[in-house]
Amino acid sequence: MPTHSVRERLDAKHLGQILPHEHLIIDYGMMDGRVNPVDESLRRRCLDVLTALRKMGVGTIVDCTPPGYGRDLALLAELSAASGVSIVASTGSFCEQWHHQPAEVQSAKADELATKFIGELTGAGGCGVIKAATSHGEIRPNEKKLLIAAAIAHRATSAPIVSHTTDGLGLEQLDHYEAQGVDLTAVLVSHVCSGSEPFDYAVEIARRGAYVGLDRLGHGVHDIDHWIRLIEHLHSYGLLDRVLLSHDSVQRFTGPKKIAAHTFSEPTYLYQVFLPALERSGIREETWQLLTYENPRRWLLGERGTR
Repeated sequence: MPTHSVRERLDAKHLGQILPHEHLIIDYGMMDGRVNPVDESLRRRCLDVLTALRKMGVGTIVDCTPPGYGRDLALLAELSAASGVSIVASTGSFCEQWHHQPAEVQSAKADELATKFIGELTGAGGCGVIKAATSHGEIRPNEKKLLIAAAIAHRATSAPIVSHTTDGLGLEQLDHYEAQGVDLTAVLVSHVCSGSEPFDYAVEIARRGAYVGLDRLGHGVHDIDHWIRLIEHLHSYGLLDRVLLSHDSVQRFTGPKKIAAHTFSEPTYLYQVFLPALERSGIREETWQLLTYENPRRWLLGERGTR
């Protein structure tokens, strides 16, 4: 099944550079009917960010906010049309470490969740990726159910999976996906080495064919040198074709304070700060294109195949 943005089918010729893990608005209040209104100031901020990214060559972003967490497909379509940036929306759900999942995720069986995800991927809303997630230290029962549902939905639609990790468990996630028949080249393991994980953890994920998400750039937990050394480490193993770069940015976050304290809102950082630092380290233009266009294009458009 071809991947769709919130407005149209994605065309490889017009993707531009791709940010595979961002958010515009996150609002946990949606779970109990207390959605915070999107005023003109917030709408303008989102549009300004997208317009700035477009001027820097970004043609596509993946908004990884799942249903129940503030995702507004109509707003994403409006912002996409106004900015010229394709926005790929997410179905799926999130982890339970900081807050319970939506009630319908908690109560549904894995196959029932999968049916919902498939409907969002094949319907008119513009969802193009499946979001799944695990907490720190363990895969909780509802999270395991979510991984299974994501796998079922992937097998039915070929949609890519963006799989949030919290300081590890990426390899365990891949075990679950593989057991469910998922082609691991469809999986982006997010937030790799954004905590205390050793660099070889990223190597093992890449060796299994999944994509390694270095997608907490700019957050301040690690400096630029950390990420450059990690990229060089993966390069030394010939694994740069498995690496994706992004920020996990958000323009307004409403939710648990423990998450709010670690949000980041500057998705132009990759181009204004990180790229110049990469260039100073000796990274070549073709490598930059690999990380920001070729790799995310292959993941997003479903150009599968085992490593």
